This record gives sequence, C-alpha cells and structure tokens, in this order.
Amino acid sequence: MRHRSDQADRTAALLSAALMDSARGRARTAAHLRVRGPGALPLMLAQGLFVAVAALVLVRMF
Repeated sequence: MRHRSDQADRTAALLSAALMDSARGRARTAAHLRVRGPGALPLMLAQGLFVAVAALVLVRMF
C-alpha cells in the first residue's frame, strides 16, 4: 500500500504538469492570434499572472 504523501506528491506533480501544458497552450494561442492593439499587452500580462498565481495556489495546496 502506498503512503498518502507519495500519492499527494504524485497528484501535485500531475496537476502541475497539466497547468504547465495549459499555460504553454495559451502562449501558443496568443502567438498564433498575434494579439495586437491598445490594451493587448496588459491583457496578456494579466492572463499570464492569473495562470501563474493559480498554479502556485494549487501547488501549495498539495
């Protein structure tokens, strides 16, 4: 039987990998659409910050 800490570590690693793939996909989408115009930079920075903060919160939970 596995220890609970091993299972929690494994779950956290899988969640972290999923979030990294999601962030990478978002970056590819932004590059593909070539977001331009007024307000594009703050919007992209806000999205990146949101993803990073959400990832850190979820990783800290485990």
